[in-house]
Amino acid sequence: MKRPLIRLALLLLTGAVVCAVAYRLIGARVEADGTLREAFALIPIGYLLGGAGIGTGIAGLLWRKPAKRR
Repeated sequence: MKRPLIRLALLLLTGAVVCAVAYRLIGARVEADGTLREAFALIPIGYLLGGAGIGTGIAGLLWRKPAKRR
């Protein structure tokens, strides 16, 4: 692998997007007794994956290996 941190960042950001899309597709509904039914766990998981992806991406860009000198 040439840049493993960048690939990991893209994977984490993809997971965040998948969580957001899944939340929108599943949706939320209110039952007859007033109970709210939604996939709430996808929201914080998506935020954690997105934050980790951004942090990993920044780290991958900052921690590049220096070019070899002749």
